[in-house]
Amino acid sequence: MEKDLCIFVCTHGKFGEELIKSAEMIAGKSENVYSFSLLPGMPPEEYKEMMEAALQKEAGKKVLCLVDLFGGTPCTTCAILSQRYDMQVISGLNLAMYIEITSQKDHHSREELIDVGLSILQSSGKDVIKLLKNLS
Repeated sequence: MEKDLCIFVCTHGKFGEELIKSAEMIAGKSENVYSFSLLPGMPPEEYKEMMEAALQKEAGKKVLCLVDLFGGTPCTTCAILSQRYDMQVISGLNLAMYIEITSQKDHHSREELIDVGLSILQSSGKDVIKLLKNLS
């Protein structure tokens, strides 16, 4: 449904790059996914310029930004850029959310993917030992 959708993975350090590699081991490669790593000592302006270059390259496409930490530089940079570009932003990125969103992005609207991502985020945390104890 959203064939013209790009996913931006925006994180502190190489977390996003490694998350994408891990997801590829599990679910295969996803198209139209970009990773933006805020590295130690990198000025926020440089981070913003990297993202803007990709936004200009993908002009006309909708963007869904998956960010690691609400209020951090990747998140605030996406929020600022969303004032000029067609972007939506979800914070709290984890592997389950990423796999679910990228595997469904060709079948759902961006708004539906936001709901999917938030739902997975809420349901992906488990107390494993408590669950195992309840089985016995």
